[in-house]
Amino acid sequence: MIEVEARRWVRPPQLRTLEAADEDRRATWLELFFDLVYVVAIAQLSTALSRDVTVHGFLVFCALVVPVWWSWVGFTFYADRFDTDDVVHRGLMLAGMFAVGGLASTVIDAAVGETTSFVIAYVAVRAILIALYLRAWRQLPPARPLLTAYIAGFSTASVLWLGSLAFPGPGRYAIWALALAIDLGTPLASRRAIERVPVHTSHIPERIGLFTIIVLGETVLAVVVGTETVSWSVEAGVVAGLGFTLGATLWWIYFDYVDASFAGRSIWARQLYLYGHLPLVAGLTALGVGVKLAIKATAAGELGDPGRWVLCGAVALAFAALTAIHLSASQSPRDFELWLRVGTAVAALLVAVAGGGLGPVAVVGVLAVVLVLQVAVEIVARGRVAGL
Repeated sequence: MIEVEARRWVRPPQLRTLEAADEDRRATWLELFFDLVYVVAIAQLSTALSRDVTVHGFLVFCALVVPVWWSWVGFTFYADRFDTDDVVHRGLMLAGMFAVGGLASTVIDAAVGETTSFVIAYVAVRAILIALYLRAWRQLPPARPLLTAYIAGFSTASVLWLGSLAFPGPGRYAIWALALAIDLGTPLASRRAIERVPVHTSHIPERIGLFTIIVLGETVLAVVVGTETVSWSVEAGVVAGLGFTLGATLWWIYFDYVDASFAGRSIWARQLYLYGHLPLVAGLTALGVGVKLAIKATAAGELGDPGRWVLCGAVALAFAALTAIHLSASQSPRDFELWLRVGTAVAALLVAVAGGGLGPVAVVGVLAVVLVLQVAVEIVARGRVAGL
């Protein structure tokens, strides 16, 4: 009886994506709970950028986005393939969630150069993921080529992260760059093995979409926070409304006009779709900071260069990412919508370059008009395609 109960509580990992490839799979409650800790992580990244709105601050922000986003990718893709929802899996996922919380709490310190705690927290996150993969390796011989590559690559990167603590200043960051290159490059170098252990074609796009919603939520939060910290005025209200419009149009474009289907895509196209979300996450998070700065700038009547560049650069980065994501599903590089998004990114950069001296209403207003026009054009174009 005890043995039967133990089997119910502890089940070996299974290769779910081969056993139920056609199943319409949805996110589990555990996955949704796990995502909540990234609300804090994105907020911390936003705060770090808000405190240093310079070129250096933006580069540091982008560098910190990578391990935070990649930690989410690691657990998400493991769960997609091997989740059995037993006690061991739940325990390790919850431990990973706690470790990510620790990682989030160290982001602001890492942004100002106090990086030891950030490194230790990130290595703890990766160690838990590696433990999950080791468990799957023991039980699933057919998946071992991929699991061996992942365990070796992620372990090597983790050792480099720990080794970076022995080096001060630029040397430490150079080792980080190498470690991240190995971390992110391991799946790219494992395409043949991935073909034998595919991801679920409905589950992964949903999970990525849910994470994108979390990041978009930071833009909405920025509008709320921005209006709380300034004296209320008509101009501040207008900028807040326009800032919300930016977030809403990006939501509209991403969820209505970006093809999230994995079905029929090559491994290369799926990886472009995934990695294209890295700059999208950075751009959407920075957009929240830019909107908040624009609202605060209404008191002075002018949006300074740092705020303008963060806001416009965020829009440009987001649309560059949307272009890459769209390209992963496009049948032709001549696709009209593809070039429309490139044009929007260029337009945002032109506002950043030529918008010196403009007030926050003008800057945010121009961006809002450009994005609303893009939505309108895509509605008309899709309507014609659909015969509406």
